[in-house]
This record gives sequence, C-alpha cells and structure tokens, in this order.
Amino acid sequence: MSVQESEILAFIGPSGSGKTTLIRVINGFVRPDSGKVTIKGKEMNFKDGESLRQLRKKIGMIYQLFNLVERTSVLENVLAGALGRYDKGLHLISSTIGFFPNDERDRAMELLSFVGIAEKAYERVDRLSGGQKQRVAIARALMQEPDLLLADEPIANLDPKTSSKIIELLLRINLEKKITMICVLHDIDIVKDNFKRVVALKSGRICFDGDTKSLDRELLHNIYEFEENIVWPAA
Repeated sequence: MSVQESEILAFIGPSGSGKTTLIRVINGFVRPDSGKVTIKGKEMNFKDGESLRQLRKKIGMIYQLFNLVERTSVLENVLAGALGRYDKGLHLISSTIGFFPNDERDRAMELLSFVGIAEKAYERVDRLSGGQKQRVAIARALMQEPDLLLADEPIANLDPKTSSKIIELLLRINLEKKITMICVLHDIDIVKDNFKRVVALKSGRICFDGDTKSLDRELLHNIYEFEENIVWPAA
C-alpha cells in the first residue's frame, strides 16, 4: 500500500482486522513480521533506535482516548508536543521540566487558536468536554510539526455533532497545512461524505483500496460480515 504526500485517506474494517496494528507499524511502535515501511524515501529501520526516533519525529498521533495529562493545563499539554522535535541536550532537558522558550509558547497559542480553543489555554484538561479534549490533542500533534498525521478512531467517543466538527478540522488541516493523514474510522457515513479514498482491512489483509463511491451495501457486508457495531449509511 502506498500513500501520496499530502493525501488523506480512511482505514475501515471490523474489529480485529488490523487497522490499529497497521497504524502502529507505520509509526514504528510495532515491528512488522515481514515487509518494510518507507516514509519520504527513507526505510524505517526497526533495529536502529536512533534512526527510528528520527523518522518518528515527523509522525504525529491522535488517539481515541486523547492521551492527555488531565491534571495540567491545556497549554502545557500542547507544549508537550514540541518534545517530539527535540534532540538530546539542554533544550530537551529544560522543556521536560516545564521551561519552554517564548517562541514555543507563541506557537502553542497559535495552534490553540487554529483548532478553536484558545480561550481554554489555562484551564485544566479534566474540566473540558470530549470534543474540546480532542482539539487539544490535535493541537498537541500539530505542535510536533509532523509530515504525517495518524488518527486512530479520533471520533469514537464523541457525539455525532462533535464528531462532524472534528472531522471538518482534520480535513482543514490536510487542506491548509498539506499534512498527509490516515484516519481509522468506523462511521461509514462520515467516510463516504468526507473522504475520497478508503482502504478496508479484513483479517489482517487489505480487501479494498479505492474510491469511497464504491462502498455500496454489498461491499460493506462483505468487509464487515454483519458486524453488529458498524454504523451503516442511511438508506
């Protein structure tokens, strides 16, 4: 499977089909049994920790459960995203204990404004709604200045209205910032309404890779085999 620079696509498939595992392989968290991962012409060397770390510096992650530090402020969580860019040294050490330079703080505030939550910068994360937390998590990922953004079920815990707004934000990031993006999603309506390309996994294999317009009911039944938790498109 290949993904073009600045492309956005959706991964779909039943639970256990390998979507999250594939995301984790691409990010270097899981070593594949065979095959290779190449990002911008550089092969990911899973045996070389430093080489792996350098490639992962340009890969951002957005998680289903946000993975934020709940008892600290929104701004501090976003600033933590900068740590992924730092190499070893005084800059990294000072930042890990909370001393970020002014330019990083300015950048974090710009990103909070971009995702529409700048007014919450100094509030504790545990006081936010789910949608607000996901915006913080997105700003944190952007703070890393990634070339590739991986979103693993970013709307799974959100209501339909909030889910639509988060998807709109991700599409805007792809369009305006030209960041390549892969999103794992379960809501087929959202996939069909917002994505051009979809890759479907089934039992650890790609069973479909093409235009979302081809996702008719027969194909979806073949992919999911009547999985109970799938959100089917409206008739």
